[in-house]
Amino acid sequence: MISLDWVRGFSLRKMVYSLSVLYIFWMFAKHGVKALMVTEKYLPVVSVIFPADFAPAVLIVVGLIDISIACMLLVRNQPWVLIYAGIYPFIPLSLTFIATGELELFGKFLIFSLSVFALFAAPVETNIIESFFSSREYTPKRLLASLSVAILLILTSTLSVYFVANSSDGVVEEILVEEDDWRTYSVVAPIDTGINVYHEHFILNETLPDWLLEGLGVTMWCNLTLEGTWQERYEADQESCWDIITSTDIVYFLGTRIIGTTPDDGTDIPILDDPSDGHGTAVTGAVLDANPDAIIFFVEGFSDAAVLAAANQPLVDIISTSFGPIGSVPVSGIEDATRVAVVENHKVHTGAADNSPSPAVQDSTAGPPWSIGISGYAEEGDDQKEIMSGSYPDIAADWTQMLPNHDDIDGYHETSGTSFATPRTAGILSLVLTQLRDLGEDMGSGASSERDGLLVNGTNLSVSNQNLREALNLSAWYPGFSTWDPTSGTAPISPIAPCTQVGWGVVNMSNVEPMYSHLAGIELMPNRPSDVVACMEANQAIREAYWGD
Repeated sequence: MISLDWVRGFSLRKMVYSLSVLYIFWMFAKHGVKALMVTEKYLPVVSVIFPADFAPAVLIVVGLIDISIACMLLVRNQPWVLIYAGIYPFIPLSLTFIATGELELFGKFLIFSLSVFALFAAPVETNIIESFFSSREYTPKRLLASLSVAILLILTSTLSVYFVANSSDGVVEEILVEEDDWRTYSVVAPIDTGINVYHEHFILNETLPDWLLEGLGVTMWCNLTLEGTWQERYEADQESCWDIITSTDIVYFLGTRIIGTTPDDGTDIPILDDPSDGHGTAVTGAVLDANPDAIIFFVEGFSDAAVLAAANQPLVDIISTSFGPIGSVPVSGIEDATRVAVVENHKVHTGAADNSPSPAVQDSTAGPPWSIGISGYAEEGDDQKEIMSGSYPDIAADWTQMLPNHDDIDGYHETSGTSFATPRTAGILSLVLTQLRDLGEDMGSGASSERDGLLVNGTNLSVSNQNLREALNLSAWYPGFSTWDPTSGTAPISPIAPCTQVGWGVVNMSNVEPMYSHLAGIELMPNRPSDVVACMEANQAIREAYWGD
């Protein structure tokens, strides 16, 4: 322990020893506190060996051990403590490499080196060799015990890596079994400006299974910084993540439900939402508000290439686009790419109608007959049609929502438009698919040829994109115009030909249960009135004549 005599006899040797021990103390204390706080960054590392449900408890135990070691380093240091402190960090190093593919060697070797320096610079009266046999601190018995502890730790670390890294061993088999038993899921692909992966809205307290990431074509992992402001986190990750992403990369953001790609060159920061435009972050937030368990395959861009990046991804179920020509002017857009997605690859496409009363049938995003065109209505308001949203769409959905910010980590803002009604609908359809897959024990996603072009390919249950769309149409409904508030800025839904305003009707979370029950064969929904069917058949015929089928 430090005493007055120790201070009086201060030397370079003692300084090396003191600085080394203080640094190691600080690292163990800091790591211990973070572990006790169950920091998100550590959960995937612990989950390599322990079941994910036990990870928080394991982290608390690790935190207590680390803080105990820190206290012993500072108060009553012994050779075995220094040896333990030097070897121990290589265990999380190995597990981190398995969990993330990253090797943080510098910090671990620094601790190891300082432990060695401290061991050989320990303030004993005789040299280190003699002290092994003469000093009370360094008796042969204690030296042997210290070496034994070090050997056991090395063996533990090495065997952990060996058992986890070799697929023929039991640990990996157990992990693979857990992955095989992973929950049913659905993959939604918003295509937009970018996404704020740092926002709490997108956090996932588990690591996505390797087979899912491989199926989505992931080429790169980004281990995001989880502390500080948005700007501080971005700057901390700039060199290791943002500056090295290319247009060919598909990136998994560890600790989130986001896989992202930027097939179009020329963006300032690939995948991440532009600091001056948070459209894509809000769009993705709307998907997850409807289905919090959805997996997001985010594509930054507005081109055919961006749409095709999702269209040709076998595991994607639903593509959502919230951009198009202003005023729905009849010009070409992304219709060729969305046709590939729906007609050729059997996915679902939700496309936003314009934020104007313009008809949606000629809109290149919402108009093609294979797309589900979406306008807006005042959900949680007077339930009437928003005047500034497209007319004669397929359906109308929630126009105004509270969605995540693009430039902070936990803020939200209220925003309106078909841009957000559209991904909201995508999330609703995604939720229905997830529930049906759970019922049919279908652990896959997408509608590839391996799944016979079916979105649900389960035990005694099959659902195609056409089945899903028909159920959506059957479940839609028309609010009564008696709730109209003349001061709200909405237009009352007419009792005569309401289809020209909101298509088949409005859709919200109340549609999930009837759609699920209908497609599961539990309770079939009744047919829509003949005038509604005739109106929407005319809508489809116009679209097919204009766009082809």
